[in-house]
Amino acid sequence: MTRHIVTTDDDPAIRKVLQIMLRKEGYHVSSCQDGEELRNFLASEADSVDLILLDIKMPGLSGFEVLEIVQRTHPRIPIVMLTAFNDLDTGMKAIRMGAADYLAKPVRRETLVSCVERVIEKSDRKWDEEVRRNTFLSQQQKLERELQEALTTLHHATRATLEAFSETIEQKDAYTKGHCSRVRSISIAMGKALDLPEPLLQIIEGGSLLHDIGKIGIPEDILNKTTPLTDREMEIIKGHPESGERIVAPIEMFQAYRPIIRNHHERMDGSGYPDGLVGEMIPLEVRIVSLADAFDAMTTDRAYRPALPTEIAVEEIKSCSGSQFDPDLVNLFLDRELYSL
Repeated sequence: MTRHIVTTDDDPAIRKVLQIMLRKEGYHVSSCQDGEELRNFLASEADSVDLILLDIKMPGLSGFEVLEIVQRTHPRIPIVMLTAFNDLDTGMKAIRMGAADYLAKPVRRETLVSCVERVIEKSDRKWDEEVRRNTFLSQQQKLERELQEALTTLHHATRATLEAFSETIEQKDAYTKGHCSRVRSISIAMGKALDLPEPLLQIIEGGSLLHDIGKIGIPEDILNKTTPLTDREMEIIKGHPESGERIVAPIEMFQAYRPIIRNHHERMDGSGYPDGLVGEMIPLEVRIVSLADAFDAMTTDRAYRPALPTEIAVEEIKSCSGSQFDPDLVNLFLDRELYSL
């Protein structure tokens, strides 16, 4: 591919000499007599230009002024400055301002050709790397978008599955219709009040919806019994956390919810079930769902009793702070008036 070089110098003799030397090396050469002519030329031909040879001292715009303009408007094109001042300071100033290199006039052919080849090769590498980097970034952004779309789809599918399981649970017990959804709302509100990270909020949401899944295996005549339960029936009811964990154990997407499902009836004083966990042995997300579960259970109709007024349920929560419930969560629940959701 023939490379295109533009020489810009107010001396026509120098332009001619540069043109002859470069054309002998196979370059396509265009000439401009000053900075304004170069600017006009680049306005229409910049995409074809591979290198500019630019005199520093010219009438009108100086070479340094033109250098700044071209770098701003056509940053892809490398510039080699030409100076009649054969001193290091002028050349270094050109380099500091962004020139690819500089040459002192009069320019020897070998020096000119070597410099042009080196600068064009370096420019090619730079822009090849830029193209590869931009291609990589574009592909990375595309993959990130695709991943986000996949995660969103998975999240929606997971949520739909959770909702379906939750509905299945509530179909077993006519008195707890909407219970899992309300527990979710209170639990999520508490989690957000604590500024918990989104992944943990998602665990709380899923665990809230599935916390009673073990009740699927409990006979309806026990779930909906209006008279006091026998000891045997109570043991069956108290077995639902472990049954729930066994149900979700083979389901990969539900593994994060297992602590909530198994331990939402644990108590801070260790008198809960099934494991008798004490205090902070009970994970935070479990303590949150436990409080929300108990409050909603008290304030909704059950087979064995009507719903308690909110004021009485709040007092019950207060009285069980530290024994059944995490006192810090109780304070949060009351201070933020989350019982009014």
